[in-house]
Amino acid sequence: MLLQSLYTSWVLLALLPNEVLEAQPTQRYLAPGAVYKEFMLHNSGDRAWRVTNPHAKDSGAKKYLPNPVLELEIDDLDGAIGAEAMLDRWGGHLHTLQPTIRFNQNEWLTLPPPVKNGQLLPEDYYFQDNPVVPVPITHLKVGTNTIEGDCRHTKPDGWGQWGLYSLILRVYFDPSRKPHERGRIMSPQSGDVLPENPKIRLDLNPEKVRRVDLFAWYHGYDENGDGRFGDWHGGWFQPQRNTPAEWQDHVATLKAAPFEATWNTRWVPDQPAGQIQLIARIQGQNSVWFVTDAVDRLTLKRPNETVTLHRVQDFPPDFGVRVGQRKSCVIPLPDDFDPERIVEVGLHYRTWHGWDKHHEPYQLNDLVQAHEGKNHHYHYHIHAIPPGALRPGGNVFTIFSQTDHHMLEILWPGPALLVRQKR
Repeated sequence: MLLQSLYTSWVLLALLPNEVLEAQPTQRYLAPGAVYKEFMLHNSGDRAWRVTNPHAKDSGAKKYLPNPVLELEIDDLDGAIGAEAMLDRWGGHLHTLQPTIRFNQNEWLTLPPPVKNGQLLPEDYYFQDNPVVPVPITHLKVGTNTIEGDCRHTKPDGWGQWGLYSLILRVYFDPSRKPHERGRIMSPQSGDVLPENPKIRLDLNPEKVRRVDLFAWYHGYDENGDGRFGDWHGGWFQPQRNTPAEWQDHVATLKAAPFEATWNTRWVPDQPAGQIQLIARIQGQNSVWFVTDAVDRLTLKRPNETVTLHRVQDFPPDFGVRVGQRKSCVIPLPDDFDPERIVEVGLHYRTWHGWDKHHEPYQLNDLVQAHEGKNHHYHYHIHAIPPGALRPGGNVFTIFSQTDHHMLEILWPGPALLVRQKR
């Protein structure tokens, strides 16, 4: 009984790590019944994606000024009732302020930062995220639309800069005025108990469907960097420089019949009963998206194992290193942690320029391991960690670099441990 009580306490602490479970955020593109089209822009090269403070005096900044004027083609606004832009954004240089975009030289639209414990993330953190900003329909037109970015810095002439890698412009329509395909998630059904790696089946007309994206709502790691852990999970990022952004870390993307998927729940943390939801968005051959009703009150049951998430305690600002800097943070595990019960361990790790040719390996306690990141680009990966590297209580994660090139940036919300163990 004592062992079971300790186990239950561990699970509850892991599920409620630093704050109360977040309320489900509103994400219009996953609102049941929503009908919309998406128009995408993907930047490349060394200039088009950079947005620089126009008042910066640094010679390095000036070569990227004036900021580029980008173009996006929109072919349909008939019956439009709203619009929004979602970005693949690199947070850029520390102390960058007021990131904004505008369409067709209309007023500037402020891009929201990620959140930290319910508050806006300060400008002294590194991050990469998918901010969403409403766009007035009156700012848009059929044909070629111009897009510009802007920013400032805590010092008026400082090198403020952020990165606009990709952009989705979503135009929402009155469903009664825009032909669209329909469908639903047929299995599982609301209230079901799911096994590990459940099958998901849809009811739709496969001949009229181009694509289906499946998303799950649960409490887990913040893959898209917005600071929300209770969320519809998944992120939209360029996997490599100069390539189109794509959805990652969601349930599945399906592009052909029979439009069925197996949801890999290997690293989904244990959830309170009935907390999980599933939803699908269906794209017809006419490129119009339709969002199904959510399947809710789902329970993931693992009879023999448990998976818990353990986040950094008080992830520090300015968590990047170069020219001999060393920085650490702590990931706490329960004092009754027992390595003998461990099946496997994963480390969530998000970096910008985590390129091993420029930086020494990271350390987790006594373990030394390569970053496996990309050269001047975003990277997210779950690293396999040997169970013997962990210890009860505080586990110290350390980075160090001697490079005089670009620093290693560890992105918000910092590293986190996933522990799968026997019950």
